[in-house]
Amino acid sequence: MNLEKILSISAAAVLTTLLVVPVALAQQQAVDWAYYNSVPGNWNWSPQKELNKENVRFLEVKWVFPIPASPTGVFLSGSEGVIHTPLVYKGVVYFVTNWHRAYAVDAATGRTLWTRDIPPPAALGDTMMKGAPWQVGALRGHFHQIHIIELDGRPYLFIGTNYWYLFALDVFTGDIRLNWTIFSTDYLAGVPGNRGVYDLSTPSFVIDTSKKIMVIGAGVSEGQGAGRGFFVGVDLKPWLERRGDPQMIWRTFIIPPQDGSDPEWTMKMVDQMRGAWIWDGEKLVNIKTLPAEQKRQLLYDDWGFRRFVERYPNERVSYAGAGAGWGGAYAVDEDRGIVFVGTNQASPDWNATFRPGPNLWSASILAFNIENGQPLWGVQTVAHDLWDWDCAWSVIFLKDVTIGGQRRDAVIKGCKSAVVFALNANDGSLLWAFNPWDPARSGGDPRYGVKPSKYAKFLNPLDPRDMSWNWQGEWTADADYLRRRGAFYQNPPATGSLESDPAYDPTRNRLFVAVYNSPSAFTLANVGPGTGWPQGWGIAFTSLPAQPTNTTLYAIDVATGRVVWNTFIPDVPYRGGLTTSNGLVFATFNDGTVRVYDADNGAEIRRIIIAGPVMVQPSIATTADGKVRVLFPVSNPLPGFWAPTALSGFVVSMGLPDVVAERTVQQTVVQTVRTEVTRIQTAVETRVQTQVQTVVTTRVTEVTVEVIPSWIYLVAAVAVVAVVGAVATAARARRR
Repeated sequence: MNLEKILSISAAAVLTTLLVVPVALAQQQAVDWAYYNSVPGNWNWSPQKELNKENVRFLEVKWVFPIPASPTGVFLSGSEGVIHTPLVYKGVVYFVTNWHRAYAVDAATGRTLWTRDIPPPAALGDTMMKGAPWQVGALRGHFHQIHIIELDGRPYLFIGTNYWYLFALDVFTGDIRLNWTIFSTDYLAGVPGNRGVYDLSTPSFVIDTSKKIMVIGAGVSEGQGAGRGFFVGVDLKPWLERRGDPQMIWRTFIIPPQDGSDPEWTMKMVDQMRGAWIWDGEKLVNIKTLPAEQKRQLLYDDWGFRRFVERYPNERVSYAGAGAGWGGAYAVDEDRGIVFVGTNQASPDWNATFRPGPNLWSASILAFNIENGQPLWGVQTVAHDLWDWDCAWSVIFLKDVTIGGQRRDAVIKGCKSAVVFALNANDGSLLWAFNPWDPARSGGDPRYGVKPSKYAKFLNPLDPRDMSWNWQGEWTADADYLRRRGAFYQNPPATGSLESDPAYDPTRNRLFVAVYNSPSAFTLANVGPGTGWPQGWGIAFTSLPAQPTNTTLYAIDVATGRVVWNTFIPDVPYRGGLTTSNGLVFATFNDGTVRVYDADNGAEIRRIIIAGPVMVQPSIATTADGKVRVLFPVSNPLPGFWAPTALSGFVVSMGLPDVVAERTVQQTVVQTVRTEVTRIQTAVETRVQTQVQTVVTTRVTEVTVEVIPSWIYLVAAVAVVAVVGAVATAARARRR
């Protein structure tokens, strides 16, 4: 075949490919994102099949919804924007501003369907300001999560406010169906054994839809005035059956009475649990199997409340506490009636002068019987925390998953130390742990991961000295320098090295998690009586030369705990959460970008510039007519924290164009004739043997037609005609 004919055929093939008739996007089954993390197990996963590796590069903005600035003079004035993942239910998008206005907008157009303001009672502000100091802590002014949950066949938008009210809105009209005070100031003032303050940041909660029970945790101050944290179970049936308000049916504390009245409290709690474990940096120590004397040495008067009261008999403040009120979503196993939760760090965050011991159950993962609050098991991830490495962010529950060659139920939880734990859902025993401080041990690249600072380490709960350090670095030759309040770096930083929700892909049995380095600069500060309760944290932020900031994105095989791939992302930390769907991993960054990675190898497929901080994972769901949308807010509620200024921002919806062109696969058979000549020489004669071998190779070429406006096809056609003419002219010229 001559060159002109070959080129003419090739040009015709290109013309045929480019002029292929666009086809409408296939409408798939409707997909919702009704829970904050998409499904009750908090997977951050969407089952949609329309958006994939080939067409994600064609995502385009469908609509932008501007968030109004917070009104002046209101209780939450200055709490700007939206900082939770939008929900999608039956083609409607739901979100709540940090100043407490709920929106429902059409997922297809962004048109407002209804709004509902959720203001606090008029007298609430005055009540809190005039109340006793143990009644209220800080107001953060932003939402961590909302949920749409169907109960008795009717869907409700559940919202826990910054002032401890529970609202349930009609998803179709926005009408308020429930307005109930979770914790009143009188209730908090009457908590037995409490000598601290409670933080009114948006609470985390979960609802068992079969038993109609909600579990919610009480948050406390992070300073030296922290209260006695607890969880409560709330029976929703009286409200659903129109017999009255929801009713609290149990309350379970996570720390001993702060008045020192029961120094054996922790010991008794551990004795009634199936499993009680503490991480020592290498393994989980089984507290229940320790010799009696060693167990008593570890747990008697944990937190030191008895010793504090003996030393300061007239002091009403404990200067130590822990709570459970904010962070990631909880999970529930409705088949067995078990709720899985995470707790906050021991407070005050960096100075443990008045809280000796492991400080159970701060920075922990806990399981309770959802009907009576009975503690079933607990795993403390940081003993005697000196770094503010709490166990916030979501709890992932997996039902009947393969781990270690067996089918089992599992809980997966990453905490701010950056260690990710896979636990047996029955008793909390360790299935595997991934520690990115040393990623090579799990198959990761040793150059990446978390680079701990000089005074960062995991303390040994079985070493009494480790359980009595007052602050980090006290065990070093630098102790005098630190005591004189010399400045130092901490990494994992004040925000932790895991400040986001992981994502789980059930089709690959793979977990995606982002960890980062961003060293914080501190000086130590005193805590205790006479030091300015309740604000003191035990440190003061200071300025030192900037240190490298970067993120590593990991894919972990849930069956083994081994790293499948890791991707290094320089110059930016990571906050918020990951979303996975159909072979894609979406990561949002506060540098104004959304990045999409290949779930199979970690390659970056697409980077979208949004020009504003995106600090939560996107939701992926469908419009009412089945078209996939990716939704996320661009906002910053706190000036100077994750962005320089507060930003009311906007909510963005992205999707594929209305039409896409066919993806063509061309197969070309290439036939090669190879001739081999062999010369054989003997004593008598020389013979020549000729062997002819034919090798047939099939080459597969993929041609993807870009999704572009229809007028481009006409331009492309004209261009191809010109190319065909040029090819023919070139061939004739070459032949001459």
